[in-house]
Amino acid sequence: MRVILFAAAVAALVPSVADAATWIATCNDGKNIQYNQTVSGNGFLYMKTDKGIYQVSRLTQTFLNGIAICGSVNGNSTGPFPITQICANKDRKIIYLKYQNPTLPSPPIEDAGTFCTADVRISP
Repeated sequence: MRVILFAAAVAALVPSVADAATWIATCNDGKNIQYNQTVSGNGFLYMKTDKGIYQVSRLTQTFLNGIAICGSVNGNSTGPFPITQICANKDRKIIYLKYQNPTLPSPPIEDAGTFCTADVRISP
């Protein structure tokens, strides 16, 4: 019985992806994109059309510094580097892109520009 209680106590102390914060960035300038990224978990890109809201891509987190979070569409690489990353910045209130040229060895990450102004919130 003590082993079961100890295991339950350890499990309660270990954070899980289900308990991780989710960043939600929604364009507010007319572009119908929403980027959701769970810290250390999956991300999803949604588009709104005249017929509904649809999941477009599944992403894996590639960057987090407390101000911005980035993810790359699964399978979006030609080697060890993702070609593009979608990012949300809560201070600048934008969704933006990063790019790495897949034809260069160890390519630098380039700022590919702002996609839209966005409402960015972090949901516990």
